Amino acid sequence: MDILSQILPNFSEIFRIAFLFVQKGGWALFVIGFIYILWRLYLIEIQHQFIHKQNWVFLSIKVPKQNLTSTLAVEQIFSQLHAMHRSLTILQKYVEGITQLTYSLEIVSLGGKISYILRVPQDFQSTVEAAFYSQYPEAEISVSSDYLANFNFDAENDNGFEVLGTEFKLSQDQVIPIKTYTDFEHPSATEKIIDPLNNMIESLAKIKPYDFIGVQFLIQPLADNDWKPLGERKIKELTGEEIPHKASLSSFLLAPFEWFAKFSYSETFFGHSHSHEPENKPRNNWMSMTEAEKDRVSRIEQKIGKPGYKTKIRFLYISPKDKVDKFNRALIVGSFRPFGSNMTNQLKPDSKTWVGVDPVISYTLEAPFLDWKLKWLKNRHFTGYKKRDMHIGTSPFILNTEEIATLYHFPITTETTMAPSSVEKTESKKSQPPVNLPIAEEGYDI
Repeated sequence: MDILSQILPNFSEIFRIAFLFVQKGGWALFVIGFIYILWRLYLIEIQHQFIHKQNWVFLSIKVPKQNLTSTLAVEQIFSQLHAMHRSLTILQKYVEGITQLTYSLEIVSLGGKISYILRVPQDFQSTVEAAFYSQYPEAEISVSSDYLANFNFDAENDNGFEVLGTEFKLSQDQVIPIKTYTDFEHPSATEKIIDPLNNMIESLAKIKPYDFIGVQFLIQPLADNDWKPLGERKIKELTGEEIPHKASLSSFLLAPFEWFAKFSYSETFFGHSHSHEPENKPRNNWMSMTEAEKDRVSRIEQKIGKPGYKTKIRFLYISPKDKVDKFNRALIVGSFRPFGSNMTNQLKPDSKTWVGVDPVISYTLEAPFLDWKLKWLKNRHFTGYKKRDMHIGTSPFILNTEEIATLYHFPITTETTMAPSSVEKTESKKSQPPVNLPIAEEGYDI
C-alpha cells in the first residue's frame, strides 16, 4: 500500500483544489475559453471568405540558361515583394476579415520536368513580374493554369493514386535562422558558390514519368513590429540581460477573479506569486560567452534586420498506387538537411502532418482507426496543398528574405556547371535592339 500511495496521485488533494477553483469563480474561465475558441473560428472563417473572393493568377517562369546572378538578387526580389504588406484597421481585421495575402512559390516536377511556378494575387501580377525581370531580364514569365485544377483526390474513393507528403517545421525558436546562401559561399575554393538547392533539383529530376512531386512555399509579409521584438527578447535571453516581465494570458484572465475573491489562483495552483525581487543592475554575459554562443546572437541580429514573412513549407508526392516509390519522399526530406546545422536552426518534417501512421500497440487491434486516420491525413494534406491554405496543417513560422531566397531561387551555373536539362529554360538569349537601328519610312521599299 505504501508503494501505491507513492505512485498514485493524491486524489483528495486534487478534488479539494478543483472544488476551491469552482467555488472562487474559476468556472468563468471555461466560459471565457469557449468564447475565445468560437471567436478564433469566426475569424478564420471570415478570413477564408476574404481570400476566396480574391482573383489569383499562376505564373510560369522559364529560367535563364546561364545564371551567374548571385542569390542576393533573389533576396532583393523578396524585399521588393514585401511591399504587398499593408496596415489594417481593427474593423478591417475583425469585422471584414481582411488579411495579408500570400504568395505561393512552387518548384514542381511532372515526370522529371521541373518548373518554377508562382501563384500571386492578380492585383500584384505586374509588381511580381517587374521584380523578377529587374534581376533576371533574360527570364520568361507567362500566365499559366493551375496544374492541379483537373486533378481531384479523395482517399475514400479508389482513384488509383497514392498521396504522400508532409509539412516542415523549425527545430528551434523561429527567430534563430537556418543556414543561408552566404554559408555556402567559399571564396578560396575552386567553386566559390555551392548551390544549396542542387540536392532538391537533382532529386526532382530523377522521378519517373508517371510521378509528380511539388514543393510549396507559402509566404505572407509581416510587419516589423509583429516579430522583431521576439528576436530582441531572445537576444536578451541568450546574453543574460534582464527581460522585462511579460504579462501572460493566464495572468490577464485570472486578475479580475483574484481581485474580486481576494484570492491568488496563481499562487495556489502554480505555486508562485507575481512578486519579483528587483536586481541591482541588468546582467550581460557577453564577455563570458563562447564564440559559438556569440555567433548565434549575431545570426539572430542579422535575421531580424531584414523583412520577414510568415512561412509554410509543404511537399506533395502523387503516384499510381502500384508504382509508389517511398524513397522519393526520403530524397525530398533529405534535400532540406543542408539548410541546418548545430549552429543554426533546422527544417524537419512535422510528425503531425506526415502522411503515414504507426500503431501504438498492434496494427491488428488498431487497424480501423489507423485506416481512418491515414485517409484523413491524405485528404487534409492534398486539400491544403491544392488550396494553398495557410491555416491547414501545422502552424507557420517566420523566415526573412535571405532565408526565403536561399530556399527558392533559380539553379546557379558556374564555370564548370550548367543548370540541369530537366529545368524549363529560355530558348534563346533576349537582347534590346541597337539604338541606331534604321527605321523604314512610309513608302520606302525594302
